[in-house]
Amino acid sequence: MKRKILILAIFSLTTALGYAGPEPLPSGKEMKEIAPTPPPCSSWTGFYFGALGGYKFGATDTDLDLFDAWNADPLDRADRDSILSESPSNLNTSGGEVGGLVGYNYQWNKWVFGLEASGAYLWLDDSDNSGFFTVPATGDVYTVRTSFETHYLVAVGPRIGYAFCNWMPYVTGGLAIGEVDFHQHITQFFGGVPFFDEGGSTDETRAGWMVGGGLEYAFNVHWRVRAQYQFVDLGESDFFHSTPGTTFLGTPGDYSGHSRLELREHNASFALMYKF
Repeated sequence: MKRKILILAIFSLTTALGYAGPEPLPSGKEMKEIAPTPPPCSSWTGFYFGALGGYKFGATDTDLDLFDAWNADPLDRADRDSILSESPSNLNTSGGEVGGLVGYNYQWNKWVFGLEASGAYLWLDDSDNSGFFTVPATGDVYTVRTSFETHYLVAVGPRIGYAFCNWMPYVTGGLAIGEVDFHQHITQFFGGVPFFDEGGSTDETRAGWMVGGGLEYAFNVHWRVRAQYQFVDLGESDFFHSTPGTTFLGTPGDYSGHSRLELREHNASFALMYKF
């Protein structure tokens, strides 16, 4: 009986092994994990255009100088000193911008050389009104009103970048062109009615310079995005003004002055671009 059981067990084991078959040996392909192929680096060479938007801070210094009849006698000088103390020294302000750009890049090894032009509409303006103030020495009542605004900026300049595959830091600099509209008026009141006004305005297109840099990223062959900072200096806008009058001593004379404004901008912007 025991012999029959042993024979049956050996037969069952042999049948099971024959059904299962030998375990296949692993191949090299199955054992090795295949790493994904990294995407190819985009070429930076080509024409591109895009849209930009950003934030601007205008560092706007102002200065008022009064001379001629304002220096004629102690009472006129007292008025002059009070007016100068009430006039603003700056009209610093901030605002947004929206615009577009177009340019061309050429890549040589990892270096990228380009030329770009951009234009944007700005919301950058500020004003200062001293309100009514009285000169203690004379009792004269004045107001000083000062304002400026600028509504567009055009920048043209070369770019130099260094490509890290799809990333490219770069520097830029060149020409900046912008509008500056500057007003300043001194008004004297008698019995609540204005009877003396001196001042003027200038609205001109200024040519200055800009310098900056940024970081650009290529999503694929065509689409790119970037962040950029620019410092822009549009120089000085100024005008002379003069009003005939009579000094406190009764001598006819011109009350003359010079108003000056210097505009510099700090611009932070983002842009989405398409390369052909």
